[in-house]
Amino acid sequence: MAPEERIEAVVASLVDRRAATASTPIGLSAEEIEAVEHDQPAPIGGAYRRFLELAGGGIGLFLEGSDVFHPPVLGLREAAEDLLAENNVPAALASTDRVILMHQGYWFDYLKGTGPDPEVWTYTETFQHPLTPFRSAGRFSDWLRDQADRHRGPGSEPPAG
Repeated sequence: MAPEERIEAVVASLVDRRAATASTPIGLSAEEIEAVEHDQPAPIGGAYRRFLELAGGGIGLFLEGSDVFHPPVLGLREAAEDLLAENNVPAALASTDRVILMHQGYWFDYLKGTGPDPEVWTYTETFQHPLTPFRSAGRFSDWLRDQADRHRGPGSEPPAG
């Protein structure tokens, strides 16, 4: 299954299972996606672009409490770099990395490198010592599926793919 199709399956599973209150996803316009794209130096791969198209403005309570949707996603790289500097972590973000989520100022997830469905890495100041980023998913579509499974709760069936 192509990365874009995996993203479509995850978003559909959130809607079909009524896992989110007001579960109609809010997709971003071409102009909003362009703003997200130009906010950071790293390119937007196909899977992440499809996510933004389908649900980049939010989907009910999914990922509530984290800055992942538009417009709060704008400026996340700068916030992540500030967090790394605050914790004296050597430069961890390459110009090909894109910060996609920040949770309450102490945790962020980012796409590592380029490609249609890149790996997701996590940095948190509360989990691992020494404080260094670690790989949290082999590809963005898997990361999104894992987030959706957690949101739906125990015993939920993951979408195919």
